[in-house]
Amino acid sequence: MIRIFLSIFFIASFSWASAQELLVNVKVAAPSLTTTDPLIFQNLEVAIREFYNNTKWTSDNFEPEEKINANVQLTILEESGSNSFSGEIIVQANRPVYNSSYNTPMMSLIDNRVSFTYTDRQPIERSENSFSDNLSSILTYYAYIMIGFDYESFSQNGGEQYFRLAENTLNSVPPSFQDEGWQNLVRNNVRNRFTLLENLFNPRMREFRAAFYDYHRLSLDVMTEDSDKARAIMLGCMNSIRGANTSYPNSMLLNLFVDTKRDEILEIFKVADRVQKSQVYTTLTRIDPSNASKYGILR
Repeated sequence: MIRIFLSIFFIASFSWASAQELLVNVKVAAPSLTTTDPLIFQNLEVAIREFYNNTKWTSDNFEPEEKINANVQLTILEESGSNSFSGEIIVQANRPVYNSSYNTPMMSLIDNRVSFTYTDRQPIERSENSFSDNLSSILTYYAYIMIGFDYESFSQNGGEQYFRLAENTLNSVPPSFQDEGWQNLVRNNVRNRFTLLENLFNPRMREFRAAFYDYHRLSLDVMTEDSDKARAIMLGCMNSIRGANTSYPNSMLLNLFVDTKRDEILEIFKVADRVQKSQVYTTLTRIDPSNASKYGILR
């Protein structure tokens, strides 16, 4: 009976682990802090990893090969008081491209407005409906953003419910909480957690969100079958993205897309014809003029 119980336990444990959505590699660094015990940051790293990878975030079951692979790096730059820290978090996520060994980057974002309090072995709690602490809310927010972009690439507006859960997390933060990362600073062109959600839900970004799905599901996922056709579809996506940029110039969302996809787009279109190269060059340089020199390969 004990052996049967243990077998059932291990099978159930494996099924639960394989059903979860995220597989996140976590790194916590504090390169300039000398007063805090380094063990605290090591324990924090483990806690964040377990928080992401041991939490069931959706009602869907994910096979091991379907998990959303991601990297999260929290760099602590200042200790402003007892157990109070500030720094930046880098969030990168990708997904496999159908019928290939290639993983396409879904998002690559730097959030340099991270502040939080943390004591050793403090629990990190899922926080989309209630505020526990700022670190829990930031990590919950980015879990849903990563999942949202992944679902968005498989169906039209498929990420909507997860972006809304990220919005719930934002709305649960008390208005009196002084953290610029959550505040409505869109008019000041501050790129933070609020601005990203504002962009995602803004009607002027509907054309981009439709193109985001087409880019992945109708182009990248069929690239191995017919690269010329897939490239033509992707060109249409890039033209739609240029239209979105005309409707909403200098948006955080479009800049995030270009930062994430720059190298991929250049690699795909470097073998395109002159007309295609010219159109993609125009799109990229309008969205990302400060990096125009990087797009010279398309000229």
